[in-house]
This record gives sequence, C-alpha cells and structure tokens, in this order.
Amino acid sequence: MKIVKRVILIVLLIILIIISSIVYMGYQMYQDAISRTSIASRIEELKKDENYIRFSEIPEHFRNAIVAVEDHRFYKHNGIDIITTTRSMMENIKEKEIVAGGSTITQQVRKTSLFYPRATFYSKNCRTICCL
Repeated sequence: MKIVKRVILIVLLIILIIISSIVYMGYQMYQDAISRTSIASRIEELKKDENYIRFSEIPEHFRNAIVAVEDHRFYKHNGIDIITTTRSMMENIKEKEIVAGGSTITQQVRKTSLFYPRATFYSKNCRTICCL
C-alpha cells in the first residue's frame, strides 16, 4: 500500500511540475508581448484597422452564434474555462502535439491581439492556461 501511495504522489508531483512550467512559460510569453508593445497602444492600433467594428455594431444573433460554436460555456466562466483547458491540455500532452484547443473567446481575443498567430505545443498550452 505504501508503494501505491508513493507512486500516486510522484505522479501528482510530476503533473504539478509540468503545469507549473507551462504556466511560467505562458507568463513569460505575456511579459515578452507587453514589453514590446503596451496593451493600451496595441488596442489603439487595432481600433485604427479598417476592419475594426464596435461590439455594439455586431448583430446579436451573430454574437449568439459565435458563443454557441466557440465557447458554449462563455457566460458560466470569467474568461478561463478550467474544464476545457484541462481537457485540451491533457489531450495535447497525450498526443505530444496540438490536437485540441481549450481557449475561451476572451483568451482568443487576447491571443490574437498580443501574440503571434502561430501555434506551437508550448505556446498553445501556455496561452490556454495563462490568465491573459
């Protein structure tokens, strides 16, 4: 019984170390992104884009469709969906490549406005976990 407890403890410790390192890398990516351009100046940049429209200008039925497809629990979390994040991270670790995304609409907007659109194993999981 002691051996089983030790194995479980070691596995949990390894999982904690992996999650901690992914969170740390995500935080580093965030710090790097805002050191290049402040969030306020990036927002002003985005507003100048010819395709920029205000949220109030988007038809309600279109907003509802986006929520239904992209983040059906959008109104049940505060920008980070722990259930989806955990599921996608475990799938990506299991497959050793990007096979699932767990980012919410909020995280997707932050990602596309602050980071490069290229997805790598670490960048995908770091951005998914990190509170951006």
